[in-house]
Amino acid sequence: MNARPRDRSRRDWPTGLREPRPGYFVWRHPASGKEFALGRIGLAQAKREANEALAFVLSEKPTLLERIQGKDNTIADLLKKMPVSEVYNTAKSLRSLDKKIEHALGQVSCGGLTVAHCAEFIESEMEAGKARTAQALRSRLFAICNRGRALGWMESNPVEPIAKPSAQTTRKRLTMEQFKAILAKAPEVADWLPGAMLVALLSGMDRDTLSRLERKAIGSEFLTLQRLKTGIWLEIPLRLRMDAMDMTLADALAACRSNVVSRYVVHHRRSYRADVQAGSPVFRDRITKAFTEARDLAGITGDDAPTFHEIRSLSKRTYMAQGNVDTKALLGHTTEKAANIYADPRGIEPLRVRVS
Repeated sequence: MNARPRDRSRRDWPTGLREPRPGYFVWRHPASGKEFALGRIGLAQAKREANEALAFVLSEKPTLLERIQGKDNTIADLLKKMPVSEVYNTAKSLRSLDKKIEHALGQVSCGGLTVAHCAEFIESEMEAGKARTAQALRSRLFAICNRGRALGWMESNPVEPIAKPSAQTTRKRLTMEQFKAILAKAPEVADWLPGAMLVALLSGMDRDTLSRLERKAIGSEFLTLQRLKTGIWLEIPLRLRMDAMDMTLADALAACRSNVVSRYVVHHRRSYRADVQAGSPVFRDRITKAFTEARDLAGITGDDAPTFHEIRSLSKRTYMAQGNVDTKALLGHTTEKAANIYADPRGIEPLRVRVS
């Protein structure tokens, strides 16, 4: 059956413009087929609006020339097209990965990037003993190549066939006995460190959030805070109690008080450099270094010795054993997978079988 011949009077109409009823116009998206009502308007206006919509749709798709030229762009050019994370620490981490990728693959054209290029790059990190970095680089390179496909610069993602590198966690978990030993040495390192450790333990807070926690977050009944990494808001009752420490969250926050006026919970209590004034916040790297110093004084050393971040896992495991705290909500996790990572004792203690 032959197709219905087009009305010669409509040969100059824009693609997709139709008039199902006299004086009533609609426009059909050429890709999705979805129709948009233009309503009862004049023919000239209907043509103008249809042409504008058609021009917009066509501008979203790279032309053949742009696709051909895009393949000549390099991976370094593609890196400039990657969106920047609004989370400071995430953006900082991605910049570090992008530098490695640009150094190794920056001069390779997008159209010429192969599976072999990517596999050799990721494998070199594995051979250097940097399994975690290899994992992060594969993930980042995968996202970059997906962006290249979206721009029409790449036909496929050469990272896709490469298996995700496996990495075994070697760092030990922190025990409560070790925490108390480090806590006892903490005043020798910094007067603010004991309070910081206690707040981290009682709240399960990460060091990024802890270092920027302001006193105004402490209400009459709750500590209200936002996790910087995920943006999730939490309300933690000040009466939250950890039996193993015989202490409440309110007690831990009180341990951070000093005679120095400061808007921050964890703050320097004296000025000792031009850029470190009394009352200023203690940055996360300083928290890590101070904890490491106190840990070494407590005789807990080695490449696999626990870091300050392990307090977060200790908090979860302690409350789990206590049994009356929603640890998933406390740590701000939205998935069971993330929650289970912190619950894993990594062999330092047996898994207890509970009978209800």
